[in-house]
Amino acid sequence: MSPAEFDACAERLPRELAERARALRRYVVYARGAPRRRAVAEAVALAFDAAHAGDHAAAEHMLTEAERRNAGIAARRTTTILGGYHGQLPGWAAAAPIVAATDASVKGRCAGMGYVTSHGRWGLRAWRATHRDPSGPSRVLVQELRAVLLLLDVIAPEASLTLLVDSAAARRHLLLWQRGETGRLPPGYDTAPRGSHRAPSLVRLAREMASRPGIVVAPVRGHSGDLLNETADSLASMARRRLAEPRERTTPEVLDRAARFVDSFLRQWHRCGPRAYPGAHPHSTAPEPRHPDDPAHLLWRRR
Repeated sequence: MSPAEFDACAERLPRELAERARALRRYVVYARGAPRRRAVAEAVALAFDAAHAGDHAAAEHMLTEAERRNAGIAARRTTTILGGYHGQLPGWAAAAPIVAATDASVKGRCAGMGYVTSHGRWGLRAWRATHRDPSGPSRVLVQELRAVLLLLDVIAPEASLTLLVDSAAARRHLLLWQRGETGRLPPGYDTAPRGSHRAPSLVRLAREMASRPGIVVAPVRGHSGDLLNETADSLASMARRRLAEPRERTTPEVLDRAARFVDSFLRQWHRCGPRAYPGAHPHSTAPEPRHPDDPAHLLWRRR
């Protein structure tokens, strides 16, 4: 069905049904870049046929079926997280200076990466290892570093920020690269060009760090109550579990939960009193570590 045909058919529907049909338009029409879903398109076409025959009850039934099919397809897909998802919370864009935290979660063949910044940016990504996994023997370290690259995708090259990393090995590599030693990669990491002759992710990260003197890499102890570190850790776990346990939550549910989680913890981070990070930019501060019995800390532990 062409876009023009869809629009003409939708015009013949009652207003409420037309709005529901238009919400599915991108999954129905043939158009460049449109994520057409055949099962959804078939149900919508039957709804249009029923409406043309004057049977609006049947049209509504088929639109309900189309929505059900579309939700089922969305629940099975992890494309959004596999390719990396970036979110922005309103209200914090002007917060400065920027403090960011990254983390990774690895279990079996599945891994997740997450990041959060004090000015409201957050993101996550999932990774599934294959027999051609280029990570080599340092899989956890490589994922920790990939999480940093995910963050830098949304940070302006000239920006100054304090980057909290709880992996000592990852911090060592980041600092080496900042000093210009971009050839120092994790042992066994495959540096062969990827698809479309693109440089491997850690090669790109090494170049990024060498060209970003405004980044201060600061240590943070994992699971010590630092809210930004805990948030990044939780986002990484959510991404990994979406891949490892696909029936537990749909991708939209994971992203919605992640956004609410980040919002809650970021508000708390800004409310708490300051504590300087070691080696951080001047005025880059954090709340004091949480007591293990704090309700928000317990919320994180139950994720």
